[in-house]
Amino acid sequence: MNRKHLKWIRLGALALLAAYFYFSQRWISNDKITEKPQQQQKRNEENSIRGEIDQSAGKNHDVFFNGKADHDAANTNKASGALADYDYIMRDDAIGQNAKASVDYYMLALSWSPAFCDSQIKKFGADLPPSVQQQCGTQRQYGWVIHGLWPQSRSVRGTADHPRFCRGDLPPLDVAVIEKYLADSPSATLLQGEWEKHGACAFQSADAYFQKQQQLFRELILPTQDMERKALFRWMKRHNPSLKNTFMQASRHELFICYDLSWTPINCPSR
Repeated sequence: MNRKHLKWIRLGALALLAAYFYFSQRWISNDKITEKPQQQQKRNEENSIRGEIDQSAGKNHDVFFNGKADHDAANTNKASGALADYDYIMRDDAIGQNAKASVDYYMLALSWSPAFCDSQIKKFGADLPPSVQQQCGTQRQYGWVIHGLWPQSRSVRGTADHPRFCRGDLPPLDVAVIEKYLADSPSATLLQGEWEKHGACAFQSADAYFQKQQQLFRELILPTQDMERKALFRWMKRHNPSLKNTFMQASRHELFICYDLSWTPINCPSR
Protein backbone atom coordinates (compact mmCIF):
# COMPACT_ATOMS: atom_id res chain seq x y z
CA MET A 1 0.00 0.00 0.00
CA ASN A 2 1.50 3.34 -1.01
CA ARG A 3 1.55 6.50 1.07
CA LYS A 4 -1.35 8.07 -0.83
CA HIS A 5 -3.74 5.23 0.06
CA LEU A 6 -2.54 5.25 3.68
CA LYS A 7 -3.26 8.98 3.92
CA TRP A 8 -6.89 8.54 2.74
CA ILE A 9 -7.43 5.67 5.17
CA ARG A 10 -6.25 7.85 8.05
CA LEU A 11 -8.51 10.74 6.98
CA GLY A 12 -11.49 8.38 6.76
CA ALA A 13 -10.83 7.00 10.21
CA LEU A 14 -10.64 10.50 11.66
CA ALA A 15 -13.90 11.41 9.94
CA LEU A 16 -15.65 8.35 11.35
CA LEU A 17 -14.31 9.10 14.84
CA ALA A 18 -15.46 12.73 14.64
CA ALA A 19 -18.91 11.63 13.47
CA TYR A 20 -19.15 9.17 16.35
CA PHE A 21 -18.39 11.85 18.97
CA TYR A 22 -20.74 14.35 17.31
CA PHE A 23 -23.77 12.05 17.27
CA SER A 24 -23.08 10.58 20.72
CA GLN A 25 -23.11 14.07 22.24
CA ARG A 26 -26.41 14.86 20.57
CA TRP A 27 -27.95 11.64 21.94
CA ILE A 28 -26.75 12.49 25.45
CA SER A 29 -28.09 16.04 25.12
CA ASN A 30 -31.45 14.77 23.92
CA ASP A 31 -31.61 12.34 26.83
CA LYS A 32 -30.99 15.20 29.25
CA ILE A 33 -33.69 17.32 27.63
CA THR A 34 -36.11 14.39 27.89
CA GLU A 35 -35.26 13.71 31.53
CA LYS A 36 -35.34 17.33 32.72
CA PRO A 37 -39.14 17.72 32.96
CA GLN A 38 -39.34 14.36 34.78
CA GLN A 39 -36.67 15.44 37.25
CA GLN A 40 -38.36 18.79 37.73
CA GLN A 41 -41.68 17.08 38.37
CA LYS A 42 -40.03 14.84 40.93
CA ARG A 43 -38.49 17.83 42.70
CA ASN A 44 -41.85 19.59 42.70
CA GLU A 45 -43.51 16.54 44.23
CA GLU A 46 -40.81 16.30 46.90
CA ASN A 47 -41.18 19.99 47.72
CA SER A 48 -44.95 19.57 47.92
CA ILE A 49 -44.59 16.63 50.31
CA ARG A 50 -42.14 18.58 52.46
CA GLY A 51 -44.57 21.46 52.52
CA GLU A 52 -47.39 19.18 53.66
CA ILE A 53 -45.17 17.71 56.38
CA ASP A 54 -44.24 21.19 57.57
CA GLN A 55 -47.87 22.24 57.65
CA SER A 56 -49.18 19.11 59.37
CA ALA A 57 -46.38 19.18 61.92
CA GLY A 58 -46.90 22.83 62.75
CA LYS A 59 -43.62 23.67 60.97
CA ASN A 60 -41.80 21.55 63.55
CA HIS A 61 -38.64 20.58 61.69
CA ASP A 62 -37.71 18.05 64.37
CA VAL A 63 -40.35 15.70 62.93
CA PHE A 64 -39.01 13.12 60.47
CA PHE A 65 -40.53 9.94 59.08
CA ASN A 66 -37.91 7.48 60.36
CA GLY A 67 -40.01 4.52 61.41
CA LYS A 68 -43.21 4.13 63.45
CA ALA A 69 -42.22 6.30 66.41
CA ASP A 70 -41.49 9.34 64.27
CA HIS A 71 -44.53 8.72 62.08
CA ASP A 72 -46.72 8.61 65.21
CA ALA A 73 -45.12 11.81 66.48
CA ALA A 74 -45.91 13.54 63.19
CA ASN A 75 -49.50 12.33 63.34
CA THR A 76 -49.77 13.61 66.91
CA ASN A 77 -48.65 17.05 65.81
CA LYS A 78 -51.07 16.94 62.87
CA ALA A 79 -53.93 16.05 65.21
CA SER A 80 -52.93 18.87 67.50
CA GLY A 81 -53.77 21.47 64.94
CA ALA A 82 -51.64 24.49 64.06
CA LEU A 83 -49.14 24.44 66.92
CA ALA A 84 -46.77 26.82 65.16
CA ASP A 85 -48.66 29.94 66.21
CA TYR A 86 -51.13 29.65 69.08
CA ASP A 87 -50.14 32.68 71.15
CA TYR A 88 -52.94 34.91 72.40
CA ILE A 89 -52.32 38.67 72.25
CA MET A 90 -53.92 40.62 75.08
CA ARG A 91 -54.19 43.88 73.12
CA ASP A 92 -56.37 42.11 70.54
CA ASP A 93 -58.88 40.98 73.16
CA ALA A 94 -62.20 42.84 72.85
CA ILE A 95 -62.78 42.99 76.62
CA GLY A 96 -59.28 43.53 77.94
CA GLN A 97 -57.62 43.27 81.34
CA ASN A 98 -58.93 43.39 84.90
CA ALA A 99 -56.19 42.40 87.31
CA LYS A 100 -57.86 43.84 90.44
CA ALA A 101 -61.11 41.85 90.58
CA SER A 102 -61.53 39.33 93.39
CA VAL A 103 -61.95 35.59 92.81
CA ASP A 104 -65.12 34.53 94.64
CA TYR A 105 -66.10 31.35 92.77
CA TYR A 106 -65.38 29.41 89.57
CA MET A 107 -67.46 28.76 86.47
CA LEU A 108 -66.79 25.72 84.27
CA ALA A 109 -67.88 26.50 80.71
CA LEU A 110 -68.62 23.56 78.39
CA SER A 111 -69.39 23.80 74.69
CA TRP A 112 -71.44 21.48 72.46
CA SER A 113 -68.89 21.05 69.67
CA PRO A 114 -71.21 20.12 66.73
CA ALA A 115 -73.17 23.36 67.12
CA PHE A 116 -69.98 25.41 67.42
CA CYS A 117 -68.55 23.77 64.32
CA ASP A 118 -71.76 24.39 62.37
CA SER A 119 -71.39 28.09 63.13
CA GLN A 120 -67.74 28.07 62.03
CA ILE A 121 -68.51 26.26 58.77
CA LYS A 122 -71.38 28.65 58.09
CA LYS A 123 -68.99 31.56 58.61
CA PHE A 124 -65.85 30.29 56.86
CA GLY A 125 -67.01 27.44 54.62
CA ALA A 126 -64.26 24.97 53.80
CA ASP A 127 -61.55 27.53 54.61
CA LEU A 128 -61.60 27.01 58.38
CA PRO A 129 -59.09 28.92 60.52
CA PRO A 130 -56.18 26.77 61.74
CA SER A 131 -57.34 27.23 65.33
CA VAL A 132 -60.56 25.21 64.72
CA GLN A 133 -59.42 22.72 62.09
CA GLN A 134 -58.83 19.91 64.56
CA GLN A 135 -62.20 20.40 66.22
CA CYS A 136 -64.28 21.12 63.12
CA GLY A 137 -62.40 19.43 60.26
CA THR A 138 -63.49 16.35 58.36
CA GLN A 139 -63.57 14.01 61.39
CA ARG A 140 -65.93 16.09 63.60
CA GLN A 141 -65.43 13.59 66.45
CA TYR A 142 -66.17 15.81 69.46
CA GLY A 143 -69.31 16.19 71.57
CA TRP A 144 -69.04 18.29 74.73
CA VAL A 145 -65.66 19.98 75.11
CA ILE A 146 -64.13 22.33 77.69
CA HIS A 147 -64.41 25.99 76.80
CA GLY A 148 -62.69 27.09 79.98
CA LEU A 149 -62.61 27.36 83.77
CA TRP A 150 -63.24 30.96 84.79
CA PRO A 151 -62.43 32.61 88.14
CA GLN A 152 -65.39 34.92 88.81
CA SER A 153 -66.39 37.83 91.04
CA ARG A 154 -69.83 38.07 92.61
CA SER A 155 -70.37 41.83 92.51
CA VAL A 156 -70.13 42.61 88.82
CA ARG A 157 -72.07 44.54 86.21
CA GLY A 158 -70.65 42.82 83.18
CA THR A 159 -67.99 40.48 81.81
CA ALA A 160 -65.26 43.10 82.05
CA ASP A 161 -65.65 43.19 85.85
CA HIS A 162 -64.49 39.58 86.28
CA PRO A 163 -60.77 38.73 86.69
CA ARG A 164 -58.99 38.79 83.34
CA PHE A 165 -55.34 38.79 82.23
CA CYS A 166 -54.22 39.10 85.86
CA ARG A 167 -50.57 38.58 84.86
CA GLY A 168 -50.75 40.49 81.61
CA ASP A 169 -49.83 39.17 78.18
CA LEU A 170 -48.04 35.85 78.77
CA PRO A 171 -45.69 34.01 76.37
CA PRO A 172 -46.84 30.85 74.55
CA LEU A 173 -46.87 27.71 76.63
CA ASP A 174 -44.60 24.80 75.82
CA VAL A 175 -46.08 22.51 73.17
CA ALA A 176 -45.78 19.55 75.54
CA VAL A 177 -48.15 21.27 78.00
CA ILE A 178 -50.69 22.14 75.29
CA GLU A 179 -50.75 18.70 73.68
CA LYS A 180 -51.73 16.89 76.88
CA TYR A 181 -55.12 18.60 77.02
CA LEU A 182 -56.20 18.74 73.38
CA ALA A 183 -58.45 15.69 73.82
CA ASP A 184 -60.85 17.77 75.95
CA SER A 185 -60.15 21.26 74.55
CA PRO A 186 -59.29 20.61 70.88
CA SER A 187 -57.59 23.90 70.07
CA ALA A 188 -54.13 25.07 71.05
CA THR A 189 -55.22 28.69 70.60
CA LEU A 190 -58.18 28.13 72.94
CA LEU A 191 -55.99 26.57 75.64
CA GLN A 192 -53.40 29.34 75.43
CA GLY A 193 -56.07 32.04 75.51
CA GLU A 194 -57.97 30.53 78.45
CA TRP A 195 -54.76 30.25 80.45
CA GLU A 196 -53.81 33.88 79.83
CA LYS A 197 -57.30 35.35 80.32
CA HIS A 198 -58.59 33.20 83.18
CA GLY A 199 -56.28 30.50 84.54
CA ALA A 200 -53.44 32.84 85.45
CA CYS A 201 -55.79 34.73 87.78
CA ALA A 202 -56.10 31.78 90.17
CA PHE A 203 -53.49 29.13 89.37
CA GLN A 204 -49.72 29.20 89.69
CA SER A 205 -49.13 27.13 86.55
CA ALA A 206 -50.93 26.32 83.31
CA ASP A 207 -50.56 22.60 84.03
CA ALA A 208 -52.39 22.96 87.36
CA TYR A 209 -55.13 24.99 85.68
CA PHE A 210 -55.65 22.55 82.81
CA GLN A 211 -55.54 19.56 85.17
CA LYS A 212 -58.29 21.06 87.35
CA GLN A 213 -60.65 21.85 84.51
CA GLN A 214 -60.02 18.41 83.01
CA GLN A 215 -60.74 16.76 86.37
CA LEU A 216 -64.05 18.64 86.76
CA PHE A 217 -65.01 17.84 83.17
CA ARG A 218 -64.27 14.12 83.42
CA GLU A 219 -66.16 13.78 86.69
CA LEU A 220 -69.36 14.78 84.88
CA ILE A 221 -71.73 12.48 83.02
CA LEU A 222 -72.79 14.39 79.92
CA PRO A 223 -75.45 13.68 77.27
CA THR A 224 -74.38 12.57 73.82
CA GLN A 225 -76.81 14.81 71.96
CA ASP A 226 -77.79 18.47 71.88
CA MET A 227 -80.68 19.44 74.15
CA GLU A 228 -82.93 22.39 74.82
CA ARG A 229 -81.92 24.24 77.97
CA LYS A 230 -84.49 22.93 80.46
CA ALA A 231 -84.15 19.37 79.20
CA LEU A 232 -80.36 19.65 79.52
CA PHE A 233 -80.63 20.86 83.12
CA ARG A 234 -82.97 17.99 84.03
CA TRP A 235 -80.67 15.45 82.36
CA MET A 236 -77.57 16.78 84.16
CA LYS A 237 -79.25 16.74 87.58
CA ARG A 238 -80.60 13.23 87.06
CA HIS A 239 -77.23 11.78 86.04
CA ASN A 240 -74.96 13.87 88.29
CA PRO A 241 -76.09 13.73 91.94
CA SER A 242 -73.71 16.52 92.98
CA LEU A 243 -75.67 18.90 90.73
CA LYS A 244 -79.13 17.83 91.91
CA ASN A 245 -79.87 20.97 93.93
CA THR A 246 -77.78 23.48 92.01
CA PHE A 247 -78.76 26.16 89.56
CA MET A 248 -76.79 25.95 86.30
CA GLN A 249 -76.77 28.33 83.39
CA ALA A 250 -76.81 27.88 79.62
CA SER A 251 -76.32 30.17 76.66
CA ARG A 252 -76.82 29.09 73.06
CA HIS A 253 -74.98 25.77 72.96
CA GLU A 254 -72.92 26.19 76.12
CA LEU A 255 -73.43 24.89 79.64
CA PHE A 256 -72.11 26.65 82.77
CA ILE A 257 -71.54 24.92 86.14
CA CYS A 258 -70.35 26.86 89.18
CA TYR A 259 -68.10 25.85 92.09
CA ASP A 260 -67.08 27.53 95.33
CA LEU A 261 -63.45 28.00 96.28
CA SER A 262 -63.41 24.47 97.74
CA TRP A 263 -64.68 23.03 94.44
CA THR A 264 -68.14 22.15 95.68
CA PRO A 265 -70.91 22.76 93.10
CA ILE A 266 -73.01 25.85 93.92
CA ASN A 267 -75.78 27.87 92.34
CA CYS A 268 -74.52 30.05 89.55
CA PRO A 269 -75.31 33.70 90.30
CA SER A 270 -77.93 35.29 88.05
CA ARG A 271 -76.34 36.91 85.05
